[in-house]
Amino acid sequence: MAKVGLDEVERVTLQLLHASGLPKQDAVTVTEVFMRATYRGLSHHDVYELPGRIQGLVSGKINANARIEKLQHYAAMESYEGDNGLGELCGMFVMKRAQQLADEYGIGLCTVRNTNHILASSPYVESAAEQGYIGYMITRGAPTMGAPGRVEKVIGTSPMGYAVPTDKGYPLMFDACIAYASNGVLKEKAMLGEAVPAYWGLDVDGIPTSNPAEISKGTRQPIGGHKGFGLTIFGEIITGLLSEGQLIDEPQPGTGAIGQPSHTAICIKADALIGEEQLRGRATEMIDRMLARAPGLHIPGQRSAASKERMISEGAIELTEQLVAKLNEWCAQLQVAPLMQAN
Repeated sequence: MAKVGLDEVERVTLQLLHASGLPKQDAVTVTEVFMRATYRGLSHHDVYELPGRIQGLVSGKINANARIEKLQHYAAMESYEGDNGLGELCGMFVMKRAQQLADEYGIGLCTVRNTNHILASSPYVESAAEQGYIGYMITRGAPTMGAPGRVEKVIGTSPMGYAVPTDKGYPLMFDACIAYASNGVLKEKAMLGEAVPAYWGLDVDGIPTSNPAEISKGTRQPIGGHKGFGLTIFGEIITGLLSEGQLIDEPQPGTGAIGQPSHTAICIKADALIGEEQLRGRATEMIDRMLARAPGLHIPGQRSAASKERMISEGAIELTEQLVAKLNEWCAQLQVAPLMQAN
């Protein structure tokens, strides 16, 4: 592992994104998303995805100069065309726009189609909660998950997340897909040689397996059987359907691409109901009541907050040598100063 200063990670992320063709302000926005995701300390759906994003931008697979344009507007709801832009850019755009709608109506729903992967939901909802909103984000993609009793891949995993401001020093925050494991988790488990519960998924022959690599090749299963499957269908509705984007395996017009992501952000401004101060207080009380019943209970958002606090306190993060090498290869190609390791 290589120890790298956080300021170096932020600098290289920003400069590589800009050198790949992103306008400077867009690069700043996307860098914020990458840093928020990286602070979680999970080593997936964060800076480890940056080389792939740079490749997409340089190759033209992702539009570096995407124009996000409004499609529909009705009161507190809007939909946008993402123009094959970076998911991180489009995701933060709809979250900020949902906040603006919530300022006017108390609640805002904003969706965007024809974009790309957003890393995770937590950077967007965390940003909203820090500003006093209840934030919710959900996305859709290609069918990679099955249904109870079936071996076929029939729907995406509806990754989603929410965050609620509290007085605990961190937001109540949850981020997960509706499958038992994301592709990132399965990849990490496979690299470590770890087994997983066999109910997480099926191999290519439709047989339950504890091998994460075989599940990645096969079919992931929804959490809670038919309950998770039903929730995922709703996720497809409020992303792909409401955005006028693609559904399930529908090919994208023009490119024929399958699984083009759509994202939906929802923000609630509590002022009209109970006010931000009372929202924070009551959310904190809710946590305290759970902790009183189960001392030491893990509260969603607590671990991420502790990881972020530790990294910022140390001013550094440990990255794999492979990632540092990949980033520095791009630095050399795009004439960016290489990522320097901490002493």
